[in-house]
Amino acid sequence: MKKYLFALLVILIGCNPQPSANEKEKNKLLGDWQFLDIRGNYVEAFFDDSTYFIYNQKMGHSPKFNYFIINDSLYSNVDKRKPGINKTAQIIWLNENKVIMRTEFSRDTMDRITEAAITLGNTDLKRDSAIFREAISNRHEDYLLAKRILTPEEIKEFKETKIIPEDVLRK
Repeated sequence: MKKYLFALLVILIGCNPQPSANEKEKNKLLGDWQFLDIRGNYVEAFFDDSTYFIYNQKMGHSPKFNYFIINDSLYSNVDKRKPGINKTAQIIWLNENKVIMRTEFSRDTMDRITEAAITLGNTDLKRDSAIFREAISNRHEDYLLAKRILTPEEIKEFKETKIIPEDVLRK
C-alpha cells in the first residue's frame, strides 16, 4: 500500500506544471529610460539582461556597468569606491513605465521611453552619433514639456535667443 501511495505522490508531483523559464519573473527594467538627474541634467539609460549604461548630453556615454536585481534592490559595479558588485539603489515601482531609483545620494524617477525609433538600445553611437544627438535633443525637449518644466513659448524663445528664462535659472 505504501508503494502505491508513494507512486501516486510521484505521479502527482511530476504532473504538476512547473514554471518555465518564460514564466519566471522577467526583468522589468529592460529597455530605454529617461530622467532628470539630481543636477537637472537630462539623462537616458538602457538596461539589457545584465548590463546598463547611460547617456548624458553634457558627459556623453558612460561605460557599461554590470547589474542584477534581488527583490527591490539593484546591485551594480557602478560605485568604483567599492570592489565588485554592491547594492546600488532601491527600486520603487510606480507602474510598469515609471520607477524610482533611490541611492544614498539621489532619488531619480525614471520614465520608460516607449515610442522612439532611435534610442540607446538600438543605435550604434559611434556610427550614428549625429542622428542620436538630434533624437535625444528632441526627446529632452518633449520631456521638459511633458513635465511642465518649460512651456512651448520658452523653448521657442530659447532657440531664437539662446538665453535661459529667468524662472528656469532660479529653479
